[in-house]
Amino acid sequence: MKFLKLARIALCAAVLVFASTAVIAKKQSKAENEYPNATRSDVKPTMSERDQRYLNKATDLVNDGKGAEAEPLIQKVFDNKRSSDYAKAFAHQLQAQVYWDADKGDQSIAEYKAAIALDALPNSAQFQVIYALAQTQLQEEKYQEAIATLEEWEKLTGKQTGDELALKANAYYRTDQYQLAVDTMKRALATDDEPKESWNQILMASLFELDQYDEAANILKAQLAKSPKDVKLINQLAKVYINADKYPQAIEVLSKAKAQGLINSADDYVQLAKLYANADQPKEAAATLKEGMEKGIVESNYENTKLLGDVCNQADDEACAIDAYQRASAQSKDGNADYQLGYMLFYADRGPEAKVALDRAIQKGGLRQEGEAYILLGDVESYADNNAAALAAWRKAEGFPSTKTMAAQRIKVISSGVKLKRTSKKK
Repeated sequence: MKFLKLARIALCAAVLVFASTAVIAKKQSKAENEYPNATRSDVKPTMSERDQRYLNKATDLVNDGKGAEAEPLIQKVFDNKRSSDYAKAFAHQLQAQVYWDADKGDQSIAEYKAAIALDALPNSAQFQVIYALAQTQLQEEKYQEAIATLEEWEKLTGKQTGDELALKANAYYRTDQYQLAVDTMKRALATDDEPKESWNQILMASLFELDQYDEAANILKAQLAKSPKDVKLINQLAKVYINADKYPQAIEVLSKAKAQGLINSADDYVQLAKLYANADQPKEAAATLKEGMEKGIVESNYENTKLLGDVCNQADDEACAIDAYQRASAQSKDGNADYQLGYMLFYADRGPEAKVALDRAIQKGGLRQEGEAYILLGDVESYADNNAAALAAWRKAEGFPSTKTMAAQRIKVISSGVKLKRTSKKK
């Protein structure tokens, strides 16, 4: 909420550092005119030495974060019937900053409006106060008011800037006017060779809301052509492709970046691994995770080791899957990793170990496939010729809709004296 503080204090100091109004006028005559196309006639500021002393001291106090001490000095200007409109306008502007620092947004807005209404500040200060009002309105979620204020700023100054257009685009986005946000932000980006990252984020978010993924991708590719090693742009482009369900393109972007040594975060490695898995490339997914873990980039926590087990399972890398599930089991709070471990051990003809894993899975609980766990446990017992234990497990599996039929069929087979045939492994 306080990102505007420094800009506003700098404005206060810039306006008040002078020895006399004559000196200010002389300096202004020599200064370059920031607003050559302004439609508002400029004014010459006048202020008594008494008000000047009060406001200079008040400004210093506000700069030091002592707004409560500054307020009595500001009030002296308001109480003085002889104070010029310029002094009062400046006092309102300073009071607005005090309110802002105290998290009183509505009061801050009212003070800025009062300063503007006096119409007594020189153009450079008047226009900055109007702009500060728009910023405050945006921060206070008064988005339509912020848009109106910025349009007034453009009309009076006769100009547009990248920062101002970006602020307006932000307000358009907040009011669900996504196409206006896109068009305005594009103009903002065109004004600056080094636009702020937040500008791009608003543009991308607006394009996403409009489902204009191809345009978003084209914009990012153009930016990447200028800055090919910008990791943030690379990740944004990958996310655009992911949102557009274009996984091969997302993989191409991230894998190329990884080959160039630009991908160095755990999130990037895990995201690329998941993309490979979604694209039915489990070997590449496993290799990516292993590389990240070996380099110490990807933490070997439960989520990541469980994911490694899953992709190794999909890649028919039995040893890798079992090892990963065992490590995940040691960190798990539920039985899902143990269920997968039991499954892999069973089909690796390691029945006793599979039974231990499945018993542990059921004991831990929280299973997404609890019925299937009982089915598998029953199968383990059956193949070990422990039919009584097998029947007990399958009867529990009958209590789950997803495995009721499967369990009944197994019970019928065993009850008829026929040995259960081993089913084929499913990934």
